[in-house]
Amino acid sequence: MAPALPEFKLNANGVPDFDALPLREGIPRLAAWGLYGDKDELGFLNRLTDERVAAAAREEIRSGKRISLNWPLDAQTHEKTFFRRAAFHQQLMSKAPRTINDDVWTFNSQVSTQWDGLRHFAYQEEKLFYNGVGQSDIHGVDEATGKKNTILGIHAWAEQGIVGRGVLIDYHGWRTSPEGEAQSKVKDYNSFESVSIPLEDLQACLKAQGTELKFGDILFIRSGKPVSFFLPLPY
Repeated sequence: MAPALPEFKLNANGVPDFDALPLREGIPRLAAWGLYGDKDELGFLNRLTDERVAAAAREEIRSGKRISLNWPLDAQTHEKTFFRRAAFHQQLMSKAPRTINDDVWTFNSQVSTQWDGLRHFAYQEEKLFYNGVGQSDIHGVDEATGKKNTILGIHAWAEQGIVGRGVLIDYHGWRTSPEGEAQSKVKDYNSFESVSIPLEDLQACLKAQGTELKFGDILFIRSGKPVSFFLPLPY
């Protein structure tokens, strides 16, 4: 069993300050493991409380128009997919003599919109995932059920869904505007190269948009790359 968390001061949002991380000795730099319990599988999604979700619906919804953020499953062709992943394949079968159709879909779960669970990418130096979970845990068997272990699986997120106040930072639109071109610290931007976006740029973009961030917001960054970013704001 992991040692108990030490006493620490909570900030106005009910969490320890960033400078207090890590919360205990022996865990990776800047990790908040243990804040929501040693068996937690949601991480920052714990910020999406019923109260915050209700407030977002009450204060933000105006028109009721819905916009899907999903990339089509067949957006990548069989000739070329990212990272050589298997492309989407659909088999449509007529179930004669009845007038019925069945579908069989085969695809890599990352060939379209990519939702990475907390078991996807570990702290590389420590070789540990969130809350100290190791590869042997993920690829092992649950002792209680005898079935393949599902710890930190994406199902933990899907049970309640991810609903809250979404904030879009149109970084690409700001960076290509006269104001952004003058202020941005990123020069010679190339969407197909690895480029770090400085925090100062995002803050300047938010100021130009007149957008206020709130604790627990779901942040979307339009970076101009073929990959979009999403995260619940931690602090």
